[in-house]
Amino acid sequence: MSANEPASSYATLDAETARRVAGLKVRATKAVHGLLGGMHRSPHRGASVVFVEHRAYRPGDDLRLLDWRAFARTDRHAVKRFEQETQLRASLLIDRSASMAWRGFAGDGPSKHEHAATLLAALAYVLHRQGDAVAAVGLADGVHADAVPHGTRPSHLEAVLRVLATAPDERERTALRQSLEDAAQRTKRRGVVVVASDLLGEAANALDGLVGLTARGHDVLVLHVLHPDELELPDIGAARFVDPESDERLDTETEPVREAYQEELAEFIDDTRRRCTAAGAAYVLASMAEPPERTLARALGPRRRR
Repeated sequence: MSANEPASSYATLDAETARRVAGLKVRATKAVHGLLGGMHRSPHRGASVVFVEHRAYRPGDDLRLLDWRAFARTDRHAVKRFEQETQLRASLLIDRSASMAWRGFAGDGPSKHEHAATLLAALAYVLHRQGDAVAAVGLADGVHADAVPHGTRPSHLEAVLRVLATAPDERERTALRQSLEDAAQRTKRRGVVVVASDLLGEAANALDGLVGLTARGHDVLVLHVLHPDELELPDIGAARFVDPESDERLDTETEPVREAYQEELAEFIDDTRRRCTAAGAAYVLASMAEPPERTLARALGPRRRR
């Protein structure tokens, strides 16, 4: 996908969504070029008995794959397509809660949601190129209605990117546990589940929703997306801190509270990592200061052997 591809290919989208998808494509393809390999290699030899979809019959197709029941219903010849035995099913879950819209103290850089979308879109490109089935789900106060199920068609990747590029709603509040539990109910067959979130504004049991995914045999990866300003708390003098999800406010100087803040943050990150590990999921701190391809290389490296 060319970085100079015109936005006219998104004629069915509104202008703002088309702009986001076009920008996401550019960022994602750049990240993909920085990766040496994907998270799964598949020889795709032969076919399995798992039905995927119908497609129109074309001359030369194996007549044994014709679906005569479909012909009786539609009066059209259709061929049954099946999943490859080695095909991977990957579910990409992105946090759309209000805190993910933050762009740092300057307010002029990419948001945490945009960075998370870039990470997941790069994975979608790699998986789609390998012929693997990819799904995309937006999370906030439950699973969003625009979730895209698993698919492998060329047009399917466009739908996945559209879900990932959809911006957070400032009215959305984080309900990660319920969202993960909803996603587990939707994701029946075993596969890979990647969750990209800042994990903020949650109760202590928020990550318990991961257990439902790992208990079903899914290989779960959590990308903990944080802005450099969240990790370092730069000295900006007097500031008002506003929780975008509860609207709670705090007026303070940054310098006197930095040390205590960093201690609390380190404890939060360590506790999050422990909870992910206890649930059977892998954890990767995805700082926005690190290029997406490096974060993905760290996340995928050890997993290629799984």
